[in-house]
Amino acid sequence: MSTMAMATVSVAAPVRATAGSKAAKPAFMGRAAAGSKASLSDAFCAMSLATPARKQANRGLSICAAATTSMNQVGFVTPPSTGAAAWDAIVEVGGSQQFVSEGRYYECHSLKGVEPGSKIAFERVLATKAGDAPTFGEPYVAGARVEATVLENFKDKKLIVFKYRRKKHYKRKNGHRQPMTRFLVTKVVKP
Repeated sequence: MSTMAMATVSVAAPVRATAGSKAAKPAFMGRAAAGSKASLSDAFCAMSLATPARKQANRGLSICAAATTSMNQVGFVTPPSTGAAAWDAIVEVGGSQQFVSEGRYYECHSLKGVEPGSKIAFERVLATKAGDAPTFGEPYVAGARVEATVLENFKDKKLIVFKYRRKKHYKRKNGHRQPMTRFLVTKVVKP
């Protein structure tokens, strides 16, 4: 009869101490320890525990923490959001609402009867923003308008519509390409 040896391996998370803390608190997967104000470089070093410091130095990694970043659930640093943070108006166009700003182009469901190069104006403006003070309409802002130029009419990526009923010998596969319109916002008229 052979005997089997068992080994126990334990891995400890890195420990960081802050200037004002009495006891060091552990960190997990690059996330800051509870109550500590860890920098971005501390978070990056905690994520790459398997790579020795000399190998990291040879890679020439540079970390820029100028913009605010956030940690996702896995512990990796994600760039700041570029969503609807800077907007000039909210318009109702093509069956949906969009945050728009001057000088940017947007896509919506096909607008009937518009040709590329034509000028259009959206009168259904739900909100406008001048500086930090937004103006919301009930339902629309009186006197507000968004002027735009149509850039192109095109078809969106193909979507596969697959219908299936189990045990009934029923399968249907269809493709669908949604007609879309791309427009450039040239001016936002605020009340």
